Order: sequence, then C-alpha cells, then structure tokens
Amino acid sequence: MNCSRCQCDAGDDREVAIASCHVKRWVAEVDGIACGIADAGMVADADIEQFDRWIGHGMHGEMGYMERYRELRCDPRLLLEGAQSLVVVAFAYFHGDQTEGNLAAIASYAHGDDYHEVVRARLERVAQRIRTTYGGATRVCVDTAPLFERYWAVRAGVGFIGRNRMLIVPGSGSYVFIGEILTTVKLQADAPNEGHCDGCGRCVATCPGGALTADGIDARKCLSYLTIEHRGEFGEDVDLCGWLYGCDACQRVCPHNNGLNDTAIAEFKAREALRGLTPERVDAMQQEEWSAVMRHSAIKRAKLAGLQRNARQLGK
Repeated sequence: MNCSRCQCDAGDDREVAIASCHVKRWVAEVDGIACGIADAGMVADADIEQFDRWIGHGMHGEMGYMERYRELRCDPRLLLEGAQSLVVVAFAYFHGDQTEGNLAAIASYAHGDDYHEVVRARLERVAQRIRTTYGGATRVCVDTAPLFERYWAVRAGVGFIGRNRMLIVPGSGSYVFIGEILTTVKLQADAPNEGHCDGCGRCVATCPGGALTADGIDARKCLSYLTIEHRGEFGEDVDLCGWLYGCDACQRVCPHNNGLNDTAIAEFKAREALRGLTPERVDAMQQEEWSAVMRHSAIKRAKLAGLQRNARQLGK
C-alpha cells in the first residue's frame, strides 16, 4: 500500500509512519473526529499518585470497581500481551436539540444508542483492518477495561483535560466518547497534547453539587454519579436540580462547547421515546415498557428502580 494521501515524515521509519497514517484514515472512515497514537507503557508516576489519593479520600463513592485491577490501570500492556501502541479515538455526540423539552433533564450522552455498542462496533472495524493488513493482535476498549482513558487521550495528542476533568478536543469540545485500540503492531506515536483549560471557572461555579475540587471530582456530590451509580434512596438534603439521569451542567457552560456541529453519527442523536420521558411517566412505568423503551440505551445502567427513585426525588 502507498501513502500518497498521508503526510509521513521521511525521517521516521517509513513502514511505521505509513501504517499510522492508514489507521488514522480508517478511523476517519468510521466517523472518528480525532485520533492519536501513543506508545504503550507505564502511566506516569504523578498521575498514578493522583489517582491513589482520589481513591484514598473516598471520592469514588460506592464505585468499588475503581479500586480493583490497579496494576492493569498502571500498565495497558497487561491488557494485551505484546501491546506496543494505543490508538485513541474520539467520537462526537453533540446534537443541537439536546436541551429541548424533557431531553434537558437527561445527560445528552444517553439520548441515543448505548455508546459502548456504537463505538465498539466502529473501532472493531478498524481493528479488523489492522489485523488483516499488518497482522498482530488487537483489543478494543470502550470504557470497559481498567484503563486511564483520558490520560492516554492526552498522551496521544487527542485533547486536554478541562477543570471539569473531561477531555476537551480542540474544535470539537467535550461532547465526545473515547475508545481505544490496543495493538501489537508498532505505530508512530504522536506528540502529547499541550493544550490547557483557560481557567474561566464556569464549570466549577455551575456544578450543582459542588463536586469539582482540586483533587478531582468528588463523586459523592456529583449528580451524574448520584443519579446513575448510587444505589439505594437519597438523603433528605439531596437536590437533583431537575436532572433525571446524569448531568451536563459543566459542559453546557464550557466555552469550548460553543458553536459545535451536530454529530455525524445517527445513533447518537436523540431518541423520540425520550422526548416524552417525564418523571411522571417514569414513575408509572412497568418493567415491560422500560425494557422496550431502553433497549440498546445507556440509561439501562440505572435500572428502572433507580430511575423511578430519581423521578420521586424530583417530585419532592
């Protein structure tokens, strides 16, 4: 294969450079809006220490799974024997109608089909082409493996971390899903992204629960965590501030999200069924209707009982 459409540096190993260009072209063909490559290796000590402090302070709340598989989190090579490279891809999910009517009470990432399924299917197509063209092994990860995804997105040059701890892709904002392909094929690494948040502080000031701290997000105060991950009833002082599922408050005020184009991926656009999903309708739902409405939806993670609990809290 030639690389006539790619800009490969003649000073680098040409085969590695050409393979990297092909991979990025294949990513673009599945609607990835940004793609970068990092050498697989240990996570930097400072980032591991920051994560350990976050866990040590209990800021992960009831998400016990965050405490497990520490060795795997620190070294992605343990997730795929012989892994040499990480391909990090961002997929946009912004849609301009995301604050219309009842959609405004649901985090926009959940308005369409489950991103785990959509992103995985697209990245598997790229992974298959890597295996077919260059051999070796691959492993696709979409928020399903103990991997510091945002760390690797920065290392691969895809974006930088905002004060709300979300990945911000230059020109595409933070309304993005991240997925990775680990591969034993050696690819040309990109320079880390050196961008930074402009420090306007809007996300910190807007966060309903005051969850954004210098040490990271305190999940115990985060409405996204409370409405999705928290199990059991809420305390009397919990105010969901109108949110039925998740929370987009910090993203809505971020200047990096101004003037975004709608996603090209149809599966991420709002489902009609969610436009009529009022708290009253949720509270009256039976399991059969829930299963039909939420088929292939990320909202299933909260389960019917969890969403009904949220609906009742909003009614107080």
